[in-house]
Amino acid sequence: VTLTSIASMSNSSYGAISNDEGKSPSDGLPLLLKKEDNDKSAAEEEERGYTFLHIVIYAIINVIIAVPGLIGYASVIFNHPSFQPHMAELAKLVIFSSFVHQLAFTLFSSLSFAIGTVQDAGLIFLSAMANTIANEIINDGGTIEEVISTTLVVLPLGTAALGLVLMLLGKFRLLDIVSYLPMPVIGGYLAFIGYFCLEAGVALCIGKSMTTISDWAYLLEPRSLLLATPGLLAALILTIISRKAKNDAVLPTAMVAIPALFYLVLYFCSVTLDEARDSGWIGEETPPVAPKELIHLVDFNLVHWSMIKKCMGTWVGMLFVVAFASCLDIAAVSIDMGKPLDTNKEMVTVGASNFMSGLLFGFTGSYIFSQTIFTYRTGCHSRLVGVFIMAAYLFVCVSPINILSVAPLFFLGSTLIFIGYDLLWEWLVDIREKLFLMEYLVLLTTFIAIQIIGMDFGIIFGVVVAVIDHVASTTRISSLQRVMKRSRAVWSNDHWQLLQLHGYHPSNPKIVTLELSGPVFFGSSQKVMDEIMDEIGLSVSEDEVKKMSMASPHTSTHISGLRRNNSFPKNRRVQ
Repeated sequence: VTLTSIASMSNSSYGAISNDEGKSPSDGLPLLLKKEDNDKSAAEEEERGYTFLHIVIYAIINVIIAVPGLIGYASVIFNHPSFQPHMAELAKLVIFSSFVHQLAFTLFSSLSFAIGTVQDAGLIFLSAMANTIANEIINDGGTIEEVISTTLVVLPLGTAALGLVLMLLGKFRLLDIVSYLPMPVIGGYLAFIGYFCLEAGVALCIGKSMTTISDWAYLLEPRSLLLATPGLLAALILTIISRKAKNDAVLPTAMVAIPALFYLVLYFCSVTLDEARDSGWIGEETPPVAPKELIHLVDFNLVHWSMIKKCMGTWVGMLFVVAFASCLDIAAVSIDMGKPLDTNKEMVTVGASNFMSGLLFGFTGSYIFSQTIFTYRTGCHSRLVGVFIMAAYLFVCVSPINILSVAPLFFLGSTLIFIGYDLLWEWLVDIREKLFLMEYLVLLTTFIAIQIIGMDFGIIFGVVVAVIDHVASTTRISSLQRVMKRSRAVWSNDHWQLLQLHGYHPSNPKIVTLELSGPVFFGSSQKVMDEIMDEIGLSVSEDEVKKMSMASPHTSTHISGLRRNNSFPKNRRVQ
């Protein structure tokens, strides 16, 4: 994998997809396949007939999968203590943002079954900007209201600006720019998202803020360990189900069964919700959140507009990563369908959804490829699925019920931990077989660097390491060595005996296989030619070597003519 493009790797889940008609499959942007080996390609499945009941059922399943994760995303973005008094409103704002994303995909996507919400790729950047704003304002003596107002203006403005740039990139077919970001660096960042989701999920389970590695010491406390254990185990169960289950309905069923089992235990143990809340299993009870309260969160008179400049560096990183992740999502959907998708055209849709979300005080999002693929495989290819999903999101937003006050915290935390498990396993374990050793070391370096020096500088550090690795790998001296290879063709018995006795003779073989590693530069071609001649027992004059090393593949030299005519001198010396 080079810095100029992300090439497809053999025996890996990476490849490329065509962006335009007439291009070969290797001409497009990189993609990520997240299908299990035993999955049947959706392209092979015929679209089944569906009824109105099917539409409602599949919409409900998508909502069951999405809503707990969206509440977890809110706790990731707004993990600073300043936001905690308003978490009920902020969680509903994230869900409303997902409503806007789904509206855009339902209206503009070429896929009638497209599912889009707030996505995990931009979470860390949004959280970093929110924390920067909160720390700056609080340190300057500002109020929590100023923090909330500034954050809910700067982050949506960044989302709208990101959407506008994505639309321009897609409109003018410039998405190849994204492939210049080294894939191992992206992998290190995605692994960090996994760690961050794991950390945020545990924090949600125990009801304490966790922002540094030292905060894991909370688990040494018996009470915190007791509260976190069900979330860790539930997430492990969800992870195993998502990777092993062949029926797509198993995962949402498990996500309903986990909180249902919790309430059954409370019932049979005669434990009230208030008692469970006092023990830390359920969030604190808060007054109902009316829709108008979401609007009153922002007071433009309290906005610190200078924070926009301080968040610009983080925004640039978010632009590249969200664009890259969206390309992977689009490509994964395309591969599962078995049909080419125009990545640039779909990215215009992603840009439009982010632009609309930002204008309505929302956050970054994209295709959710797992849910989009699930809906595609059901055969229910109707935009009404998206309409009912939007209706469910609106219902949650306008409902007076605060989910954080009734749902078990370990369940909400387990949805984040589940995402963390999946990303960490995929980008730290599964990816090892798909990368060269040095690329994997770049990935680990980026992951560790983000932990130590922060996200922005960690990614920059990873890019610098990737550049150094690229330069070192392309300038190393090429080497030539003989390898033992034999023909795999099917021969008659006589021909096979002749081939073994003469062609592959152990001391005087007539067939030799040479392996060249490393780049061959203009100045090193003569040295490589000398080594080849020595290996096959040929000697040529210096003038002929120069002609051979300088010649075009389409021109003839004395040696090439002899080779074509099979007329090497018997003494195997060419003058």
